[in-house]
Amino acid sequence: MYSIYAKMWYKGVSFTSEQCALFYLVDTAGTRTTTDTFSDMSQDFSLSVFYSESRHGPACVQEATTALSAAQYWLTDEGVENWIINNVRVSQTPDGLVRIARNSNKYQLRTSPSNGTASLTTPFLHCTASLGQTSHLFVRRGERRMHYDGTSFIVRNAGHSAGFDDNNQLKVY
Repeated sequence: MYSIYAKMWYKGVSFTSEQCALFYLVDTAGTRTTTDTFSDMSQDFSLSVFYSESRHGPACVQEATTALSAAQYWLTDEGVENWIINNVRVSQTPDGLVRIARNSNKYQLRTSPSNGTASLTTPFLHCTASLGQTSHLFVRRGERRMHYDGTSFIVRNAGHSAGFDDNNQLKVY
């Protein structure tokens, strides 16, 4: 299996793969080659993203303690555990489904170990992923979309679609 690289940005959706010498852009005019580049994502950058512009460390201990002491917890008759911490609701069902939501579900993260699915929804982005017989990764941001199902990769933007087929060949739809 080869790696595919893709990004959604103001110009459209750019993509390439390890096996492809060209970079493609799907924009409002259609599909074409481009000189776009991709950042090296092979190193772990999660901590710098997590801590960027966050309040953390000893100076925030009292604020965190206050938020935790104001947290609410309850268990429903169906066995669903619920927490509200600093206006973020976390719930977990007996089968392991976890939902995290903020601002009346405008921001929501769901994971389910029983069926191998995850989803993230915000006012700006919707993403789903699953394992198993219908494995896939889907990302939507406005008119831009990406979908990968383990064999083919397709991007869509402004009514235009292109991607790689199961032979890693460019296909324009």
